Amino acid sequence: MVIVSILICAVLAYYFAVFIKNKKVGYSLTGIFIVLFIGSIVLLVSNEYSHFGMKEVTSEKTMQIQTVQKGANVLLYKELGTNSKEDVYVYRTPETAKAKNPDHTKANLHVSNKVKKGADSNTLTQKTTRWEYKNGFYSFLFGISGNDKEFVKQTNTFHIGDDWLVLSTTQAAKLSKELKSKKVQAQMKTEGEAFVKAALTKAMTVNPSMSASQQKQVMQQAQKEFKAQAMAKVVEEITK
Repeated sequence: MVIVSILICAVLAYYFAVFIKNKKVGYSLTGIFIVLFIGSIVLLVSNEYSHFGMKEVTSEKTMQIQTVQKGANVLLYKELGTNSKEDVYVYRTPETAKAKNPDHTKANLHVSNKVKKGADSNTLTQKTTRWEYKNGFYSFLFGISGNDKEFVKQTNTFHIGDDWLVLSTTQAAKLSKELKSKKVQAQMKTEGEAFVKAALTKAMTVNPSMSASQQKQVMQQAQKEFKAQAMAKVVEEITK
């Protein structure tokens, strides 16, 4: 509406200045519409550059996430720029688990990414802030500008379990190559069997009457712990 007002004021100011025979009346009306013309431009510029008539509105949503690295609990990120402020995190959701391309965060200086470990379930919480009109009047006045819902900033917080790794795509490639090494696989197998055996022996010493089911639980927990430790060790080697 404000753009229409600018055009109308310009036309009327010209009309009254040129076609009204009573110049005193004509110039007076012209002056009024010039003031309205300038005022409308000021409002338009204020809306465009200072978001006059608008307010910041933040929305929040949480979604379940999955790793894109099959066979490993890894949260990947792609390094962009030199200060890590534009790193893009790559993930999948249950809805995109089988999609050709995974989901990812935006590469934007106004997008920040945080990772918090220790969660019971793996989720992503997105807080997105956008400019919205304060009410219908301002929407009517400036709506034609097309800046409603304009992006301001976004914070992505990844909540993942302690058994997850956070690696760059470059580090993940090195990790994959390392884990495919026959030497590493043989070493992990030998060390893993010894670790599980030691854990079971210790548990049996404390409780000699453990059932087969309880022994199985101990072994599964030991396998999980060893895998986490072994992966952490390999990651430490490739990130040196």
